[in-house]
Amino acid sequence: MAEAPAALAPEMAAALRPGKRVRIPFLPRDRYLTAARESCRTLSDAVASSLGEGARCAIVGGECTLVAGSIPGALAVEPDLALVYFDAHADFNTLATTPSHFVGGMCLAHVCGRKIAPLLWPGVRSIPDDRVALVGARALDPGEVGVLAASKVRRIAFDADRPDAPGLVAFARRKQLWIHVDVDVVDPRELPAVDFPVEGGPSLRALVDVLASLAAAATVRGIEVCCYDPRKDNGPRPVAPSLARIPAAALGLGALV
Repeated sequence: MAEAPAALAPEMAAALRPGKRVRIPFLPRDRYLTAARESCRTLSDAVASSLGEGARCAIVGGECTLVAGSIPGALAVEPDLALVYFDAHADFNTLATTPSHFVGGMCLAHVCGRKIAPLLWPGVRSIPDDRVALVGARALDPGEVGVLAASKVRRIAFDADRPDAPGLVAFARRKQLWIHVDVDVVDPRELPAVDFPVEGGPSLRALVDVLASLAAAATVRGIEVCCYDPRKDNGPRPVAPSLARIPAAALGLGALV
């Protein structure tokens, strides 16, 4: 939760040149979920404040649970927001289906209204299923297959055979958009520095190209990047500098990197 932001924040700040930087603390105490809720609530306030001032947001975090803070904050300012969720996993388990009780595997379901009670706070908001696109998910637990099938979430393939994520730009066109990127969506042969690698997936170049297409077709209000593990980034060419291309492309700043 701390090492990934510490490693990536300088790279992303150099690429994005932000006008303001905010650090959201994660302070685990007796319960992980209690700490996560407090961090998400603080993040929600920061996102709402920034969007309300006319800024765009770029967030770097440790794992996917941060979406439980960013989306409620963004919805407070942009109630018609759409979400594009890049992830090799669906993160759509519920408390009834989860095999692990890992909150990061339930967080997309949570923001779509299938609530995890310990992550709730007064005023929390949910996004309707039909305004969500799940892109590149290829490792689903049996229970979440059924939950997803009964939802209106748009599933979009994204891999080496379909590097343009067919249908995604049409889904996003002319919308106010929030983008979530779990970097394990990329082929682990190219990006092994993740905790839960899944065979297959697109190249980093394909991801950057698709994000640039979204920036041209929609109004991107914010992007979050998570699940990079710097402890595994020990190859001859560290991937951290390349990951700064992700938010730059999504915000239409590709020329800066």
